[in-house]
Amino acid sequence: MAALAVHSVSKAFGGQHVLREVSLEVLEGERVGLVGQNGSGKTTLLNIVCGLEMPDMGEVIVPKDAAVGYMTQDSRYDSELTLLETVSAPTGRLGSLAKRIAYLERKMEMPLEPEALESVSRDYARATEDFASSGGYGHPARAGEVLEMLGLEKRTYNTRIGSLSGGERTKARLARIVMEAEDADILILDEPTNHLDIETTVWLENYLSSYRGSALIVSHDRYLMDRLVSKVVELEDSRSTCYSGNYSAFLEKKAFVLESQTKRYSKQQKEIRRQQDIIEFMHRVYSFSSIHKTRQKMLDRMEKVEKPPDGPRELDIDFGAAQKSGRDAVDALGVTKRFGQVPIIGRTDFRIEKGDRVGLIGPNGSGKTTLVRMIMGEEKPSSGEIRVSKGVTFGYYSQEQDGLVKDNTVVQEMRKEKKDASEEWVRNFLARFYFRGESVKKRVFQLSGGERARLAFAKLLMSKHNFLVLDEPTNYLDIYAKASVEKALTEYRGTVLVISHDRGMLDAFANRIFELRDGAFHEYSGNYSDYAAARGRAGLSSGGETYEVTRKYTDWTTGKKYAQGQLLKLSRAELEGHRWAIENGFLLKRGGSKR
Repeated sequence: MAALAVHSVSKAFGGQHVLREVSLEVLEGERVGLVGQNGSGKTTLLNIVCGLEMPDMGEVIVPKDAAVGYMTQDSRYDSELTLLETVSAPTGRLGSLAKRIAYLERKMEMPLEPEALESVSRDYARATEDFASSGGYGHPARAGEVLEMLGLEKRTYNTRIGSLSGGERTKARLARIVMEAEDADILILDEPTNHLDIETTVWLENYLSSYRGSALIVSHDRYLMDRLVSKVVELEDSRSTCYSGNYSAFLEKKAFVLESQTKRYSKQQKEIRRQQDIIEFMHRVYSFSSIHKTRQKMLDRMEKVEKPPDGPRELDIDFGAAQKSGRDAVDALGVTKRFGQVPIIGRTDFRIEKGDRVGLIGPNGSGKTTLVRMIMGEEKPSSGEIRVSKGVTFGYYSQEQDGLVKDNTVVQEMRKEKKDASEEWVRNFLARFYFRGESVKKRVFQLSGGERARLAFAKLLMSKHNFLVLDEPTNYLDIYAKASVEKALTEYRGTVLVISHDRGMLDAFANRIFELRDGAFHEYSGNYSDYAAARGRAGLSSGGETYEVTRKYTDWTTGKKYAQGQLLKLSRAELEGHRWAIENGFLLKRGGSKR
């Protein structure tokens, strides 16, 4: 049975069709991925599904008693509400009941006739009873459990959202997703992993994989889509196409369909040209006969193979040939970093050699950007030394694109990097990044997140560098543009250091992984999958203190199961990852006392 059905939905803005006869179906318990380039209409379709926008044509069918939870990619919360109030606010059917109760309470405060007051009172009693039996009054307690599960301290529960740190607000968003899921029969998620670090993303994957309701998910995270969805709907050229399987299966099937269609189209076009030549010959030689008209009618009645779509646009990225530098591009010797009395990075030693492709990972706030700034000489370490080889030239991509001047046009930003370039040359260069026509006259503050990212990449490519430092380069890019970045990084012959939470990208290009966790530095050979496997094989490091598993449990950030009686050696850096298990009595330090 369908939990959600979209039938022939069309939507246009200013005469431009965004959606044209789009259809999809989400069955009960099914998780469906919705993909497409930025601007293909994904968010518009989600808004129509949730009733926030009306289609020009078509319909959306949702069972009458089904509760729909919708988490937008730019969820904004009232900055004056506390963390607990924000997370515990009822949604879906409970949200409707809460609004009904508030309305009836206001009505009972009005001067009413006895009969009217009795009727309102009965409605109020039914609504509150329904709210209570559905677990509504237990929402704050459940929200507290979710916040604790995500590692947020109780002291933050009564803190206003506007006063929380970036990491705490991210976890608040994650807690809202969990609460939405618990209240909803159908969960609609638009980019749920935006701004999440790898550990938190894995936690969310594990949670959603056990979700029993139906889900429609828009995400640029290929790992998440591969693990969660069993069907993919693609929006392309305003139309929808459905593919069974996860994201990797979708790519394979789409490539096969496109190749098959291209061959059939080419073969038919060749035959059409042959028939047209024959018709033209007959018309010229046998002008007195009508046989060429008969043949033309047969050709006109031929069922035509539709021309294959051009496919997703790829960014034309080429980082170019790297200039030569010394063999050891960067050496870090005993480096530490503190801000005041707060230690950020403990003693760290590493070497990045020419040609290395390093992925730098770690939880939000672990010091990744600080380490990068020290490597580039923009900050000094508190102790130790960073040596940069002679001849190294850094090219830096900031995730905030803070090098862009908001009042400059796109062309003006580019000419900052190459003052002697003609406007025609700059326009041709920008066309490689989808900036064409009037779009090159846009000012930076008018650009979308994806457009700013493309402009920052264009500026980076204007100058030749032999050491690229990229801070979250795939933020704001769609899946297809991400693939272009990955391909360019793989082909680049210089040295690369990338801060990223994109596991797919780290798998595609990295040959080393650096991890910062709780101030400690760890180094792994290979890509992200190799890193994950190494951590899995080791369990945790052999150093540190011994803890015993007192009750079996599962670590939802890694999916690893721990059996009662198992012994773990945990270093200081690894303790934080097991804090929840320790505080809730699942792990007991050997020699310690049970709670």
